[in-house]
Amino acid sequence: MSEVQETASDPAIVKAVRRLPPAEQQLLLAWARGIGTIRYGTLRGFKKAAAMLALTRDRKAAWPLLKVVSLAVKHILWDARSWTARLGVGAIVATLVATGNEAATIVAPAGVVGLPLWMWIGAGGGLIGLMADTIAKRSKVHPGG
Repeated sequence: MSEVQETASDPAIVKAVRRLPPAEQQLLLAWARGIGTIRYGTLRGFKKAAAMLALTRDRKAAWPLLKVVSLAVKHILWDARSWTARLGVGAIVATLVATGNEAATIVAPAGVVGLPLWMWIGAGGGLIGLMADTIAKRSKVHPGG
């Protein structure tokens, strides 16, 4: 791990890179420098893309890169969210897992504007969390009633 302290203002990708072991950080640094060399080199079009893919394969950078991206996405979509937002995201993911493509079905209860099923369930999960937060705050202000 890095000796540099994380701050709340650091971008998610910076936080993710700092969580990698030093060997993987150095591997990604060498890979990024190689990508820069190819990017500003004389190759054009398909040959440039092929050279970048070959560099990624040769430097074995795909797995550390995938780890960094997944850590950053997890931070953005999960760690940096309130539990209410997590409840909504969890409801959406559970709906997509449970129903698959059917989650895209348009639902229009009582003739209201039709929305995809995953939006209804995700909003419901967020609403439950918001309601629980409101009740918890109210019970702190008015204990016992």
